[in-house]
Amino acid sequence: MQIIELNDENISEYTQYVGEDMAENLERTFYRGFLVMSDAGDDMLSGIIWEYHNYDEDTDTESFIEWIKINDPEAADTLFDEYTKRIKAEAVVKSHFVIPVKDRKVEKEALKKAGFTARLTEGDNIIVELSELSALPIMKSRAVPPNISVISDLTLRKFRKGIYQCVTKGKKGLCQDLSFLQMSWFDADVSCYAKGEEDTITGFFLFHKLPSGMMSIQLMIGLDKNAQQNLLGMIRKFIISMEENYPPETKILLNRHTQASLQLTEKLLPRGFGIPVYAGVREE
Repeated sequence: MQIIELNDENISEYTQYVGEDMAENLERTFYRGFLVMSDAGDDMLSGIIWEYHNYDEDTDTESFIEWIKINDPEAADTLFDEYTKRIKAEAVVKSHFVIPVKDRKVEKEALKKAGFTARLTEGDNIIVELSELSALPIMKSRAVPPNISVISDLTLRKFRKGIYQCVTKGKKGLCQDLSFLQMSWFDADVSCYAKGEEDTITGFFLFHKLPSGMMSIQLMIGLDKNAQQNLLGMIRKFIISMEENYPPETKILLNRHTQASLQLTEKLLPRGFGIPVYAGVREE
């Protein structure tokens, strides 16, 4: 067996194993990953990709396993031995994982053997089509306040200033590397912002278009007393902008990772359910 480090220079050679949406993450600041390949290098036996959380902060660093695949159970020990060695070198105190239930029995058992808890639960992700959002009750009125616009209307300097506000308040959404991401990483024609007094940015509703074509939410935040009103306006502006740029069958990935996002999705999509997943944790 041989270990192949995954990074932005070689990930294109291994996209077939990890998928295009996950492969894109290997170009980001806090993502790491490797594959366990056969001695000949022509067969993937197992692989793992994770993201460090709190890596550049004064709090404990944790690891979130975003993808894991085990084709050969005999390669599982090699996989976890290598993974454990790497995270201990970064002083990680806890590892988490969430994997879909479908076709993941081997991975679940390997994770349990490696010391992880494992429970069946409803995942945070909800996938909806644009047509479903267009039919929401809040879209009966398509009025958007004048202080709400798409980020393509922003200068790069103002965008970076708004992102800096979010980061300093500890509000990074799904982006641990928010301060490192380029403005162009977000879909500027549908991602929205709210403008406050003195031309300051008081809210973001940011999306990234995945290589697969799915639109994925990245950051939802209000920064002043008008947060709820601004969020409603940004949601409407986002849906209208999506309608202007994408077909009705476009899929949109919403993530209920915080109490605020959970409450929002329950209000907008009361019949929306996340896919069944196995989730677990291991103290390091």
